Amino acid sequence: MPIIALALKNIRRKLSRSIALALAVALVAGLLFAGAVSLKGVTTSIGLGSQRLGADLMIVPAGHEEQARTTMIAGRPSASYMPAEVFDKVLGIKGVKRASPQIFLSLSTFQCCSPVDAFLIGFDPENDFTVTPWLKDKLAKPLGRNEIIIGRSIPVQIGDQMIFYGQTMTVVGYLADTGFDYIDHGIFMTLDSARAMIRESRNNDETAAIEVGEDVISTVLAQLEPEVTPERGAVFVEYEIEGVRAIASQDVIGAIKNQLFTLLRMIVGIGLALWLVTIALIAVVFSMVVNERQREIGLLRSLGAKRRTVFALITLEAGILATIGGLAGVAGGGGLLLLWKNPLLAAFKLPYLWPEPEFIAAAAILALLAATATGVIAVLYPAFSCSRLEPYEAIRQGE
Repeated sequence: MPIIALALKNIRRKLSRSIALALAVALVAGLLFAGAVSLKGVTTSIGLGSQRLGADLMIVPAGHEEQARTTMIAGRPSASYMPAEVFDKVLGIKGVKRASPQIFLSLSTFQCCSPVDAFLIGFDPENDFTVTPWLKDKLAKPLGRNEIIIGRSIPVQIGDQMIFYGQTMTVVGYLADTGFDYIDHGIFMTLDSARAMIRESRNNDETAAIEVGEDVISTVLAQLEPEVTPERGAVFVEYEIEGVRAIASQDVIGAIKNQLFTLLRMIVGIGLALWLVTIALIAVVFSMVVNERQREIGLLRSLGAKRRTVFALITLEAGILATIGGLAGVAGGGGLLLLWKNPLLAAFKLPYLWPEPEFIAAAAILALLAATATGVIAVLYPAFSCSRLEPYEAIRQGE
């Protein structure tokens, strides 16, 4: 009988024990795979976002700093407002290279195949440097009245029309995936369109009025001259303009990286503990298996099986179980990541952008190799011990 057939027969003979060992390996493989993919997605999103965000400072009304920090990375736009003249004042501050205002109207729910959260945001296309860099394709003409650009999570296409507060808006462009909630779920229109929507909402009996003044903005995103640090720029802004706070984007990204480091340490710690426990578990179980099968091993040796054949048989059984567990772990880890990604990222206030398919495939292969190695490493000593037994001694001890 070929050695692989014999190994499979032995695995089926104690099916419940084999399943338990495979599940132990699956837990380790699933954690490794899901952890690697999720961490890569967060770091990719942060890296790409910090490159394209382009803003050194986010100026918001005093008292709304915390909401602004979460908005900047992964949160929802906060309903906070300040006079529109703040934008002109920011442009006049020493060290400010350029600035762009935005106004957050509301959180709306767009009904398509399923309800989708949509953030209505007015911005200034002429001064913008934070929204248009995400455009998949450049607009054929400047963004006009009643025209919108949508985030990638809004399930409509260019040319479709959407109605908000009685205003019919035409989609003329869409943005790339960013992992940033307020951009991916954003519906961006000009400041003029946003203010017209505010006025029309008050005159439309079928919709609730948007309780926002027309001559206000929610934030100003500022880019500084190279010689001015974000910390100095923030001091200049808060000294010159009363009632506002300036948040440095690098401070926010640094805080996110700290959270990411904490998450990484937790995953590594749990993974290492599970890996060691799994190795010990497989080693103990296979030591018991060897003791149970000493008579069988002695008979194999007496029939001419060499020591290396016995060693290969035991390690092959462990390798097969570990590989099956690795496959199950990768599949289960991927499924859990799909189910629990959004709640976990919301809890940690982290952005997420799916890694490239090549990285996901590489992570799956590495997790599978690690699972197989776990089984082989764990069984090395029991396999070596049983292969050293003499046929007569093994048969006598197995009786």
